[in-house]
Amino acid sequence: MTIPVLPETMQAAVLDAAGRPEAFHLREIPTPKPGPDHVVIALEYAGVGSWDAFQRSGEWGKVKPGTVLGVDGSGTIAALGSGVRHLSIGDPVYSYSYKNPTGGFYAPYVSVPAERVARIPPELKRVTAGAMPCVALTALAGLEALKLKRNQTLLVFGASGGVGSMAVWLAHVQGANVIGTARPDAQEYVRHLGADHAIDPNSSELESALKRLAPDGLDALLITANVKTLPAFIAHLQPKAPYAYPNGVEPEPKFSGHPGSAFDGAMSREAFDRLNTLVGAHSIPLRTEVFSLQDVAEAHRRIEHGHVIGKIVLRV
Repeated sequence: MTIPVLPETMQAAVLDAAGRPEAFHLREIPTPKPGPDHVVIALEYAGVGSWDAFQRSGEWGKVKPGTVLGVDGSGTIAALGSGVRHLSIGDPVYSYSYKNPTGGFYAPYVSVPAERVARIPPELKRVTAGAMPCVALTALAGLEALKLKRNQTLLVFGASGGVGSMAVWLAHVQGANVIGTARPDAQEYVRHLGADHAIDPNSSELESALKRLAPDGLDALLITANVKTLPAFIAHLQPKAPYAYPNGVEPEPKFSGHPGSAFDGAMSREAFDRLNTLVGAHSIPLRTEVFSLQDVAEAHRRIEHGHVIGKIVLRV
């Protein structure tokens, strides 16, 4: 087991009870040490998602005193626990670890199972790597659930958000024809991610646009939000064509005549390997809004304001 000298304490964003964004406190807490098959990451960036805001507010239940939020991020391997063979001290890595038993990513250091960590592909910016593990692995799981094939037409409903952004990019690099829904101010961004077309889901010309862009119907639909215009898109799916949505989309989409799948991102070495194979030597134009760790409350206010394009991230 290799354990370099780590600081005894670190200043993390801590919650002692559920509440508004102001409930966060920056406080000195013990720096985690790596247990067997774990690594400690010196974090540079930590992702911020709507799930964090739900947990902080108490929507998902009571918040225990001393809770550190955050499920993903990027940084450098600072220490290895016994049994870790595929990573080394100093490796640039990113990680996704939901309900991490030793604490979250809103901190300078996090200890996570080594199987939930991967080296960052060479062309990927650290800030992008910190923003994307959860949403990228979730999007990948959705595309795998749809069994999307090259040259098929996929519509991503909610293409400018975190999961939607990564679904557009991953589907594009796999050779799919991608249509993304986005507000007018986000459509150029969605096309930059690789969408062949971007359309406003609230447009009065929605029907004519779908008939023009997918005259033979859609081969698959990935849903990241459920709003009143969604049935109009389901109507353009080919007979028995599939749709998929991340667990947590409310109300849960249910449409007769089409197989639907709920999915979650996999926290595994194998899933990271599949993701890294697709990323390869590419850079990813995922848009990020960066806040300092000291401004974590402001980052949560931004999440709750809504209409985030891309992903919010903390610079640790």
